[in-house]
Amino acid sequence: MNSLCHVLVLSVLFYTGYCESCKNVEVSSKSFTTQDATIVTNIAYISEFIVKCGSGSLSHTYADVDGTIIPVFEVGPSTFQVSWTEDIKNARRGEVNIRLFDEDGYTALRKALRAGEEISSISPLFAVSIYHPGAFNGPWLKSEFLAVALSVVVAYLALSSRSKLLS
Repeated sequence: MNSLCHVLVLSVLFYTGYCESCKNVEVSSKSFTTQDATIVTNIAYISEFIVKCGSGSLSHTYADVDGTIIPVFEVGPSTFQVSWTEDIKNARRGEVNIRLFDEDGYTALRKALRAGEEISSISPLFAVSIYHPGAFNGPWLKSEFLAVALSVVVAYLALSSRSKLLS
């Protein structure tokens, strides 16, 4: 019975230590956005970040991007990634802020959304941002248009020269 109590106490201590929330967070991030929109229909936003906790750990993380909650995936030890796409017409330029929440923050966020409350008042665990400079949609004048215009100019010059020679 004594060994069963020891196992139970150690299990409880391990579980509470494992589930301790991340404190004193240090974050480094890098990001990617689609910058050539000539052959795609959506702009992709990807942010990868490394999280170092002073104490505790970070297991499940959720992102809030302008009121939309997106799951965050763990892609390696202490390395997380969040990604989404937007239609080219709706894609925004400039800084996109991503607020990240642990499970406690996510619970508060969902509760505020259900109650219709303002979610900006809920403080995130940390935040990262993505800078999107905009996407290249192709040249202003298409090569087909330039070829036709050049053909018309050459034909006009040829016909006007011919008429001058024949007169």
